Amino acid sequence: MKIKYLALLIAVMGSGLSFGASIDGLESAYSKNLTVYNGTSGDTLTVSSPTTISLNNAYSWTMVFTISDLGVTSDSNVGLLFTYNTGSFKNLEGLGFQFTESGNLTLCAGGYAYGGGSAATSPWKTQTFSGYSSSTPLTLFYTFNRGAVSISAMLGDDTSTLTTLGDLSSGAAFSNQNMTQINFSAKDTSGNTWSAPNGITGEYTLNNFDLYTAVLTEDQMREYALSAVPEPAAASLSLLGLGILLMRRRRA
Repeated sequence: MKIKYLALLIAVMGSGLSFGASIDGLESAYSKNLTVYNGTSGDTLTVSSPTTISLNNAYSWTMVFTISDLGVTSDSNVGLLFTYNTGSFKNLEGLGFQFTESGNLTLCAGGYAYGGGSAATSPWKTQTFSGYSSSTPLTLFYTFNRGAVSISAMLGDDTSTLTTLGDLSSGAAFSNQNMTQINFSAKDTSGNTWSAPNGITGEYTLNNFDLYTAVLTEDQMREYALSAVPEPAAASLSLLGLGILLMRRRRA
């Protein structure tokens, strides 16, 4: 019995150190823990309490999340990472990806605010990484800063890779509109919602997600990304605990 409790304690200690991410002195308004998306379904995070997230040009906020285990997309298909929406305009913006067998990862961002017209015809902005491994955690920072949207990214725990992919739009603000929901992975193809051009539901693992009501500095981005990547010691603790449990079951 003591061995069982010890194994559970070790596994819990390891998992507690492995998952989640944070920024010292800054609390996130909304968070989501580890979730695996299998390419056929998604889920949502409702935005209402404790605070509303405005989409007009007087407000700023940052969505941050770490992903891994991206599934390969075929042809020109786009795997959907997330969209966010309002009650009036439905899905406004989204972030997706294209990932090839050769390791080329293209991040795609777009939606209602880009280029005018319908979402399906709006041009997408893209950025491609070469030689990407799906096992490497990728931390993405989606910043809404008074109507200007930018995306930054960092690979694993390599702080030298932190880069801002550039401003995607200078006119993404929607007066008197608040974010009501963040949709992960799932694509809605009904007429009044937004989905990626050539969109499919993306296969990936969401390691963690946080929404901050602030524009993050580069130092804060690095801190978050580093805290999101499991420490080797934490991973070892989890494996050790699970190993003890398995050995105990075999003996039984």
